[in-house]
Amino acid sequence: MEHVTRFMAVVRSVLSRSALKDSVVSRPLEAGDRRILVLSDVRVVLGAGGGTGSDSRKRMASGTGGGSGGAAKARPVAVLVVDRGEVRIESLGN
Repeated sequence: MEHVTRFMAVVRSVLSRSALKDSVVSRPLEAGDRRILVLSDVRVVLGAGGGTGSDSRKRMASGTGGGSGGAAKARPVAVLVVDRGEVRIESLGN
């Protein structure tokens, strides 16, 4: 189990140094004189587990195991529009 704990610590360290915090701003998109930036809400979820052992009560006693998984989701929540020197934010949905 110690190896799983070390692995998750490394993953957490790498993610905490990356640009993926709670929100991300896109590269500017150009539409004529306008510049548009998409603002997104970002979520990352990770999990891992492992095991070893033997059940001496069973005839075929042995064991090892492990697994990990994760998911990431980015959802656009607003756009920032720069149009002829003026800036406005437009919400996307709720």
